[in-house]
Amino acid sequence: MKPSILVKSSQQVESDEKAQIQLAEQDKKPVMKNLASYVQTCFESAKNHRKENDVNERMLRSKRQKAGEYEQTELAQLQSRPGTDIFFNITESKCESFVAWLEDIFSPVKERPWAIEPTPIPTISEGSAELISEKIASMVDGEMATLGKSEDVVNETNRLYDEALRDLREDAEQKAEYMADLMDDQLQEGGWPEALSDFIADLSVYPTAFIKGPEILNKKRISWENGEIKTTIEAIPNWKCVDPLDIYPSPNARNLHEGYLCELTKYDRSALALLRKQEGWNEKNIDALTGISYSQNADSEEYSSGIGDASERSRLEDRNLHSASSELDDKIEVIEFWGPVSGTLLLEWGMSKKDVPVAEDFYEVNCVMANHLILKSVLNPDPIGRRPYYSTSYIKNKNSVWGLKSIPEKMQDTQRGVNGAQRALLNNLAIASGPQVVANVDVISEEQLNGIHDQAPWKVWAINGNQQTNNVPPVSFFQPNSNSNELVAVTQFYEGQADDRTLIPRYVAGNTDAGGGAGSTASGLSMLMNAANRGIKRVVKNIDMDIIRPMLNQLYTRNMIFEEDDKIKGDAQVVPKGVLASLAADQVQLRRTELLNFTNNPTDLQIMGVKGRAELLRKVAGNIDMDISKIIPSNEELMQMQQAQDQAQQNEEEMQQEGQPPME
Repeated sequence: MKPSILVKSSQQVESDEKAQIQLAEQDKKPVMKNLASYVQTCFESAKNHRKENDVNERMLRSKRQKAGEYEQTELAQLQSRPGTDIFFNITESKCESFVAWLEDIFSPVKERPWAIEPTPIPTISEGSAELISEKIASMVDGEMATLGKSEDVVNETNRLYDEALRDLREDAEQKAEYMADLMDDQLQEGGWPEALSDFIADLSVYPTAFIKGPEILNKKRISWENGEIKTTIEAIPNWKCVDPLDIYPSPNARNLHEGYLCELTKYDRSALALLRKQEGWNEKNIDALTGISYSQNADSEEYSSGIGDASERSRLEDRNLHSASSELDDKIEVIEFWGPVSGTLLLEWGMSKKDVPVAEDFYEVNCVMANHLILKSVLNPDPIGRRPYYSTSYIKNKNSVWGLKSIPEKMQDTQRGVNGAQRALLNNLAIASGPQVVANVDVISEEQLNGIHDQAPWKVWAINGNQQTNNVPPVSFFQPNSNSNELVAVTQFYEGQADDRTLIPRYVAGNTDAGGGAGSTASGLSMLMNAANRGIKRVVKNIDMDIIRPMLNQLYTRNMIFEEDDKIKGDAQVVPKGVLASLAADQVQLRRTELLNFTNNPTDLQIMGVKGRAELLRKVAGNIDMDISKIIPSNEELMQMQQAQDQAQQNEEEMQQEGQPPME
């Protein structure tokens, strides 16, 4: 029996080939079966993009430079030839000066580097507008006959309107002050000072530094009730500095709010177990994850950070990569994901139709995943979808999250110049530390040739008598030249260039010699510091605009929504003051004192009023270590005092009109 032959038309053959090509292409593409696959794919894409664009190596290279370590290739070259391999570390001192400088600016004594101020024209609520309308209507009905002219009515109407605006502005100022006090308390209790300090330290080393918050965490509180200690759990805002090595922005994202964002972090098993019953957390997946043994989790490389050698990072951070020895010490590495996800994947995971009404739309969500298990998935709690991450750079790059250059990168060439000059200096000093010896081996006896390197006072040299010396001594000495002065000058030149490269002069750390002749006097040093402030203002402005303002705006919005106290809810705005604080504190205080003395006259006092004079006094005395409230009365007390004086003056005038003698 002959085998059957399948005959296809050219169109069928072409159709089959296209189908096979489509199947092959589908095999190459990742299959988005569920939410975990989507998050994993996003993380891998961000990790690969960061590695391919040399971001990982840039960060580690900057960290090695600050730690005073050569790159491996350069160190191998130095060790292959005689001489010192010293690393004369000026990068560390430059970074530490930068940290100290910024901490002085953003941690002023008894002053906040930010403020909550009313908007220039407070918004008039419907209730206030109705009150103003009622006053004007009442005035028009009751005083039209008295005022007479229409322009008088208009003037009186304007007066009432201005008076209402003034009352609104005073009310807004009071509410802004209450809000500022609340936010300051939240920042102190939520770890903001520590987070900002760590952030500044990262900014001195890495191309970009990151802060996370406000993140609402449940924390235990201790209070006294009826003489007994009570423990309660409160949800409070919290802030922390995120290591740049753990941040993975979306490929080609220009800021942290474009595309998606992943953070590689760790959870204690015990802390993770406490989240099982919290809203948005998956109890089943948490139980499955915490049931994995310590050895299984420790050996897993599921979420390798992709920085090359994890042990090198641990060494640079001075920690032991394998310090955990039991399940009690074990931390579970997770991916925290922020970004848009399709409604289909969210509904498949288990979100309700109420949260995800349209399956075809995309929703901004926050997910936590470990070992391909989604532990948490919730909608972004911010009303406009802002993520609780902020970043800035020493030198910003408008086209990337990662800055153009870090401080170590900016001074990399000067660090190499200093290293080269110092190596040459030490080698030269070692050679010039004593005379070099020239030995005529032709005339020295064979016995003494064996000990030719043993030099001693009054040493006797035996020579071969049958050799012609030609009046050449068997041993002679010469002194190599010392080039230390020139090499020290080269070192100082590169140190000066490092000042210019980084805009962080050495005299900001107290090295007055670095300022030349001007640094030897108080006024000259003050002029140098004022000039140096111009350089640091750019960095301070970056922190103000990219960190302080958006973070406080997000906290302000949260308080306006979730806090129940109406005393804090007014028409106000966040005003960062870091650039102003970058001016020397003594200069600011001097100008305030001059203004206080200059306005100490009846004319200016009439313009400023008692409240304005009291506010200026508070600013002048703000940095004094004492309770200002015991010296300068509050605005309410000043108002009461003014009313009492006005009443006493009115009583005195009435008594004089009645013919009675004034009261003593």
